[in-house]
Amino acid sequence: MNILMVGPDSNEKGGIATVISNFKNYFNEPDIRLFFLSSWTKRKKWRTEWLAYIQIRKLIHEKQIDLVHFHVAQKGSFFRKAFLARLVPKYCRVIFHMHASKFDIFYKESSSIIKWWIRHTFDQLDGVVALSENWAAFYGNLTQTPISVIQNAVKVPEKSLFNPEASNIITLGRVGKRKGSFDLLEIAKEIHPFFPEIQFILYGDGATEKLAKEIQEKNIKNVSLGGWITLEEQSSVLENAILHFLPSYFEGLPMSILETMGAGIPNLTTKVGGIPEAIQSGENGLLVAPGDLNGMFEKLLFFLSTPAFQKSLSQEARNTIQKDFSIKTYHEKWGLLYKNLK
Repeated sequence: MNILMVGPDSNEKGGIATVISNFKNYFNEPDIRLFFLSSWTKRKKWRTEWLAYIQIRKLIHEKQIDLVHFHVAQKGSFFRKAFLARLVPKYCRVIFHMHASKFDIFYKESSSIIKWWIRHTFDQLDGVVALSENWAAFYGNLTQTPISVIQNAVKVPEKSLFNPEASNIITLGRVGKRKGSFDLLEIAKEIHPFFPEIQFILYGDGATEKLAKEIQEKNIKNVSLGGWITLEEQSSVLENAILHFLPSYFEGLPMSILETMGAGIPNLTTKVGGIPEAIQSGENGLLVAPGDLNGMFEKLLFFLSTPAFQKSLSQEARNTIQKDFSIKTYHEKWGLLYKNLK
C-alpha cells in the first residue's frame, strides 16, 4: 500500500513538522510505503505551495498512491489542503489529520458560505483523524465522515533526563498570547521572591520582540528568551529543566508536552484541547484553567516546595508516554487505519 503524506516540510519548525519528521524516521509498518510532498515552507512559501499543486497528481500517478494523508490546521492550512484534496483522483482515498488548535474559533468566525464549504470539504473525505476525543466530538458535529482519534506520540529517550537539582522552568515552542506567554511573565514575577534561583526560559519563535519589550519594561529579572532550539540541543535544555510550563489558551495536543513528559520533565499546563487526555493533574503533571493565574501560582509554589512530589510526577509522566504515547504504538494505529481505508 502506498501513502502520500502532504504537509509542511519536515525540516520546518513546529509540531506538525515534528509529526511528519517522526513518520519519515520511524514509520516501519510492513507492506506500507510512505511518500512525502511539502505544501509549505517558511522561506519559499509561495513557490512550495505552487509546486505542490503542480506535482500532486503526477506523484499520485507515478508512485501508484492508494491514499493521501493531509496534515491540516486552521485558516490557510485548511484552505490549501482543501484545494489540494480536490486534485486527488477519485480512485484515491483521502484523510485529513487535524492538528488545529483553534479550528472551533475559525469555524465560528467564518461566514455562512465558508462554513458550508468547510462542512462540504469534510463530507468529501474518506476519514478525519483528531488528536483527542474532545476534538473528535467537535468535528463529528460538522460531518458524517468517520472520525478516528489518534493522539500524538514521541520517541522516548532511553533514560529520564529529570534533574532534581535543576533550576530552570522552560517553555518549548511558539511564543505568544495563544500560548499564554504573557501570563507566564506574571507568574515569574510572583514566584521570584520565594525562589530567586529559579529562571524561566522560553525557547521558540513567534512574538519574541513583544515579549522581550514587556520583560524589559516590567524589569522582570528571572525570565529570558532562549530562541528556537534544534533537536540536538533539546537534550541539554531538558537536563537543566525542573518543569515545562505551558499556560496555553488553545491547543490540539502539543508535541512539546509529550516530548518533555517522555524525558521525565513534569508539566504545568492548562485544561485545553487534548491535554487532559494525557495529563491527570496531581498524578503525572499539573493542570489549571487557562488564564487562572492564582491557580498557576499556587500549584507552582507547591511543586517547587516539594521535591518528593516533583520526583513522583516525573516518574509518572514518563510512564504515561511509554505506555500510551510511544512512536511504536502510534504507528501501529496508523498502519491499521490505512489498511482499513484501502
